[in-house]
Amino acid sequence: MKNIAVSESAYERLNSWKTGKRDSFSKVIERLIPPKGTFESAVRAAKHLPELTENKINDMEKALDATRQSISEPWKL
Repeated sequence: MKNIAVSESAYERLNSWKTGKRDSFSKVIERLIPPKGTFESAVRAAKHLPELTENKINDMEKALDATRQSISEPWKL
């Protein structure tokens, strides 16, 4: 067992991923953060992420579109 210090905002973000009263921060971290170095572990961890809502998908698309528009294409005249 180890103790770590996190900011209040990091605590709130981590706490929001708990699935119930019996879920611990250790379980949340193990579920969401794959072991370093393997693609398979990253894919396995991604399968535990919650499904995106329609609003979240729209927000992500808007953010991507805004990024695409801000990138200049210097090779085009």
